[in-house]
Amino acid sequence: MFGERWDRIVAERGAQAALYLADGRAITFRQLDAEARLQKPVGGLIKVQGDVPQIMRLLLAGFLHQIPVQLVEMDRERRIPASPPPPGTALIKQAVGGSGVRRCQFFTFAQVAADVDRLHAALDLGSRGVGVAAISCAHSFGLTMTVLQTLLNAVPTCHAPQPFAQPLMDAMKHHPRVYLPGVPALWKAWLMGDVSFANVSLAISAGSPLTLALERMALEQHRLKIHNLYGASECGAVSWDASAKLREDERDLGSLLPGVQAQTDAQGRLIVTSSSVGLGYDEHLPGESYGAGLFSTSDEINLQDGRLLFQHSAGAGINVAGRKLSPAEIAEKIMSAAGLDRVRIRGTRSRDPERCQDIVAELDLPQAEIDDSFKIKACSLLAPWEVPRKWISRP
Repeated sequence: MFGERWDRIVAERGAQAALYLADGRAITFRQLDAEARLQKPVGGLIKVQGDVPQIMRLLLAGFLHQIPVQLVEMDRERRIPASPPPPGTALIKQAVGGSGVRRCQFFTFAQVAADVDRLHAALDLGSRGVGVAAISCAHSFGLTMTVLQTLLNAVPTCHAPQPFAQPLMDAMKHHPRVYLPGVPALWKAWLMGDVSFANVSLAISAGSPLTLALERMALEQHRLKIHNLYGASECGAVSWDASAKLREDERDLGSLLPGVQAQTDAQGRLIVTSSSVGLGYDEHLPGESYGAGLFSTSDEINLQDGRLLFQHSAGAGINVAGRKLSPAEIAEKIMSAAGLDRVRIRGTRSRDPERCQDIVAELDLPQAEIDDSFKIKACSLLAPWEVPRKWISRP
């Protein structure tokens, strides 16, 4: 399936730019094709890790050679799936998600393509210009909005090596029209910085709730409408706010995308049915429903007149500025670094709404012992975004 699509793209657009690099150079579809075909995968799986150019080349090589590819974030080690990939697996994501447990998710190419094509059609990405990859393409949102749009629908991607104002402007300035995916924390930084959005044809936000205050700032100060997009790595995009006007309700996640059906269970949690729902996890938790076209989320959502209104996330995952974190992973690192037997990690609502949640660490230690020197030691194995903002004594 992929081979025919890709061969057609190379035949029709081989000399056109597929990927614009940070130094101003461009890689054409024909060059990308030649580089990917030179890859000689060893074993039954390709690990896809690195920057945008590396991710694009390795994904293409895997799809062309019909070998499963596993996405791995830059700061992570590859998780060995606890169970073998099901037959037909083309893509493996390793993500925390709403459950708070890092696991592998398996997808066929048809399921991947369904999500990519659904977004391409609904958001009219073929007429929006170049997709700017300023967020991680090892995450579902960044991958589906940029790299996979290039490989499946010939929409060029522009690589912004850092998500800060100057690298972003340097990446966008060469193109008359771009579309820009981001998370609320980045949109806040971009809007408060000196970024010009004159050539941004479409602004999309996902990963965590978009506040009305931020959306209003974009409209009033930059005449830019930020469109709220909702989805999950397990099932792809679910809904989006297509309106050009400011939402009236901050909970509004927009309307269901074409081909996506949704209902709620007895607890109010959203159940998604679509062609982009994955095959399942490598390890299942009790009570979960994932696979066979259906995914039961951890989000409590109201369905009103065809629109989704977010209420609460009931899962254990911690959302820090759009990055989903595992409480168990953070606790394990702190216990190892500090020599503790037990640490409880949880998320709490942040005073900064674009940050979404703060990490809280609860320790069986007197408060006097949780001083700066202890925190430095306890956090020595953590990434910056995993560091707790609040430490609580539970002696």
